[in-house]
Amino acid sequence: MHPSRLLSLSALLIAPLAFTTVRAAATEDVTRTYRVQQAVSLTDIPADAKNVKWWVAIPQDDRFQRVLDLAVVSSPGKWSIVREPDHGNRFMLIEVENPGATSLTSTIEFTLRRESVFVEIDADKVGPITDTHRGLFVDELRQDAPHMRVSKRIAKLAEETCGNESNVYRQATLLLNAVADYADHYSKDPTKPHCGVGDAEDCMTNAGGCCTDLHSMFIALARARGIPARLQMGYRLREPNEGKEVDPGYRCWAEYFVPNYGWVPADIVEADDPKGLGRTRWFTGLTERRLWLNEGREFDLAGRAITEKRVNTMVIGYAEIDGEEARVLPEGDLEAQLWRKVLYTEVRSPAVVASN
Repeated sequence: MHPSRLLSLSALLIAPLAFTTVRAAATEDVTRTYRVQQAVSLTDIPADAKNVKWWVAIPQDDRFQRVLDLAVVSSPGKWSIVREPDHGNRFMLIEVENPGATSLTSTIEFTLRRESVFVEIDADKVGPITDTHRGLFVDELRQDAPHMRVSKRIAKLAEETCGNESNVYRQATLLLNAVADYADHYSKDPTKPHCGVGDAEDCMTNAGGCCTDLHSMFIALARARGIPARLQMGYRLREPNEGKEVDPGYRCWAEYFVPNYGWVPADIVEADDPKGLGRTRWFTGLTERRLWLNEGREFDLAGRAITEKRVNTMVIGYAEIDGEEARVLPEGDLEAQLWRKVLYTEVRSPAVVASN
């Protein structure tokens, strides 16, 4: 087990209520098993390219997710599973010499079981953030983290929102509501930026953006109040897409730490969807129709040629072509070079589910 996971477990052991309260709500206790084919492509490779190094985001186990099986169906070169040191995330590293093609595709298949989540919190039973927590969650409390920095206006908004409130859960709820009230996801307001690096200050300036913008803003606000918070990355397995090969996009969400309850997930975008189940449901939980890929940001991927900066997020992956970073976002008139297609079916056979 990676040290960061051991620290998280230690923190939960400190809190005796964690294992009895972090669960799926009785009315929404849903577990689903999916069979997924994920194909990731790297495009616009120069014809004379000599070397490609390519890290692909793959699913892994989490508290509410179990990877029951995984196989590499195809790879354009030699591959290995590597682990980055800070968060313990695993990635598939592909290395290709003299690719001789302008596009490469890697395909994996896996079976995955996912649970719905709803954390029932009694605010009066929430403990304080202690020195022990602050020691355990140094990274999750950083106020100078790139794109989640506690700037003067972030600190001011956090202070104005929470005032004299000291209860961790009540503060977090106030801050989640503040982001949802102030900022809109582009699916709700198409005038908001559709694609960006995921930055708290950008979200403040634009009053919205992509899901990473909104959750980065919340994480910065939470950290301004001394509440540990972190980013999670994945994508949705939407019901209308079953049996279809589609680009699922991506979906990130935040987790904030509540003493006596542990890490609580929140999806601000889903919570603020006027057609959805609302903030009460999604400020303390997640649907089972999503897939978790990795935790955190600013990844230190061993073997990169570009070492002066870290990798901001691993939405789909990261690649270097002859030591030059591939585009993970559009740049001017140039499209991104990384693409993902997913085909999934739900495994409904009781025998299959029971055997795992």
